Amino acid sequence: MFERLAVIGCGLMGGSFALAMKQRGLVKHVVGYSRSSATLELALHLGAIDEAATSPAQAVVKADLVLLAVPVAATDATLKSIRETLAPGVLLMDVGSTKRDVVDAARRVLRENITCFVPAHPIAGKESAGVQHADAALYQRCTVILTPLPQTPADLVKKASEVWTALGGRVSSLSPER
Repeated sequence: MFERLAVIGCGLMGGSFALAMKQRGLVKHVVGYSRSSATLELALHLGAIDEAATSPAQAVVKADLVLLAVPVAATDATLKSIRETLAPGVLLMDVGSTKRDVVDAARRVLRENITCFVPAHPIAGKESAGVQHADAALYQRCTVILTPLPQTPADLVKKASEVWTALGGRVSSLSPER
């Protein structure tokens, strides 16, 4: 389905997403970025990523799917760092829990390129954080709420829904405010 996945934030959520995509044969190559070099090394060792990037901007080059798995407060800065290197036609998603803040940051930073963004909130997790707890089954049977924007093309929303469904999630849609 995807040639290149870029995971920005290789902890529990991002690592689990990457493992699940690889396990199901939905991606050929995974590039990861994390602020911590130890996290990147462990993500490589565990097979969650195939390649470690030195910056978010480097990670997203030529990616056709980008997952932001960073704290909500880091969304603005992360989007600023990747906006110039996002490929045309990319599907950009996040896993942040508070959609209004994420969407506000995306509107501010991405401006006309916001059409590639499909905000997502998978209601999943564990008591323990970190890539060492990543689990390819984390998203199975969880609810994933997509909060597409009015300008998001229907085919991109459908593609995002198909990704989460392929990972075992039950997808629904709400407005970012709800």
